Amino acid sequence: MTKPVLRTRPVVIQGGMGVGISDWRLARAVSKTGQLGVVSGVSLEILMARRLQDGDPGGHVRRALAAFPVPELTDWILASYFVEGGIPAQSAYKQVPRLSLAPAPRVLQLVTVANFVEVYLAKEGHDGVVGINYLRKIELPIPAGLYGAMLAGVDYVLMGAGSPHELPAMIAELSTHRSPRFAVKVMGAHGPDAPAAAPFDPADVLDPATLPAHLARLDRPLALAIVASVDLAAGLAGDPRTRPDGFVVEGPTAGGHNAPPRGPFRLDTAGEPVYDERDDVDLRAVLALGLPVWVAGGQATPEALREALSCGLAGIQVGTAFAYSAESGFDADIKSAMRAAVSAGDVAVLADHRVSPTGFPFRVAHLPGSLADPAVREARTPVCDLGVLRTAYVRPDGGVDYRCPAEPARSFARKGGREIAAEGRVCLCNALFAAAGHPQRRPGGYIEPALVTSGSDLEPVRALLAARADYAAADVVHYLLDEELIA
Repeated sequence: MTKPVLRTRPVVIQGGMGVGISDWRLARAVSKTGQLGVVSGVSLEILMARRLQDGDPGGHVRRALAAFPVPELTDWILASYFVEGGIPAQSAYKQVPRLSLAPAPRVLQLVTVANFVEVYLAKEGHDGVVGINYLRKIELPIPAGLYGAMLAGVDYVLMGAGSPHELPAMIAELSTHRSPRFAVKVMGAHGPDAPAAAPFDPADVLDPATLPAHLARLDRPLALAIVASVDLAAGLAGDPRTRPDGFVVEGPTAGGHNAPPRGPFRLDTAGEPVYDERDDVDLRAVLALGLPVWVAGGQATPEALREALSCGLAGIQVGTAFAYSAESGFDADIKSAMRAAVSAGDVAVLADHRVSPTGFPFRVAHLPGSLADPAVREARTPVCDLGVLRTAYVRPDGGVDYRCPAEPARSFARKGGREIAAEGRVCLCNALFAAAGHPQRRPGGYIEPALVTSGSDLEPVRALLAARADYAAADVVHYLLDEELIA
């Protein structure tokens, strides 16, 4: 099969917000309006396992598992994680094995199947286009995850939080069931024999020869690179091996992780990194590269969309307005609290340059009871049991191990981590699963608290809530297209 010819180019891209905020329900709702719905590809194997342990309300995960082309893989997943009626309220979730540079085949199978499930459900029942978003910083699961998304027929793949230069070639390799090369950073590794690739071969997951005829060659989704500089965009576009199908140019007001300032690092009086004219992206220069361009970060108004289109841009990417819509994956209580705070003008969203283990600035909504509260943060006992953001490093004996600045301080120091690197860090893995309504429960009744990330421009959310007490993803699209809100 060849790359699909998409009938229309979306003017609105719904941002890929993880963990589980941009889930299949939200992406499906946006896609049904004719725009691009996007699922987050972050930690889908953990999310799927927790949904199954919650009893899979509605049977959605099991329905998607039944559609996976290799039933033998789904059989063991159901046997391992599905709990009829859900685990007891105070029980801990069964953990998913961590990825590594030498993963067990079943770990890769779980990642592949989970990405298939999310995309399959997002595409179910309509003929709109669906994308998936990956963070380059979370590198180990990307090849297996992308393969699963392509098996489900994903239409777009977006990648940011680092350079997505391998993405076009990886899509091409996986479309013919070949093993792609995807570089992994190993701190302290040097020389040609250093571990440097995420190990994945489709044959580790399934035998391509046993696939149905229509999957013998997979459709190649369009690759969109999320960038924050002309330099990166030009470098990607200038090489046929790295040239994407389009760009999303993201500004620093967007939620989640942002690129650090390009100039000397300094903080303002609120403790936020200071961005200046060096961080302004010359959109005309990006457009001159000859590819479609969408702009993101503080763009969620009809006026911003009209201006983007008048300047020759393909459209806008919007996250925050969709994050508080009815279909998003936020925990219901958190969504309600954030909506009330936004309506009252009583919530601050600040970029924290220390909180994320990745080292990237991360926008945090200061919601009472969340990990943005120093008292809540102080009460939490550090634990690193998910390990999504840990990084590989070379031990003194030459072996490879993994560490995270948000893990227990003694463990991080024993692995050679510097104390200054751990200051202010928070376990985003557990905190973001809590924000999505799947918090881990600890002995003694402790429940992992959430951390809420959001874009700093909340006026569109306030405008949508002023029109009605509740709003749906379709309402966001109609608002952006300057149409009357649907009933």
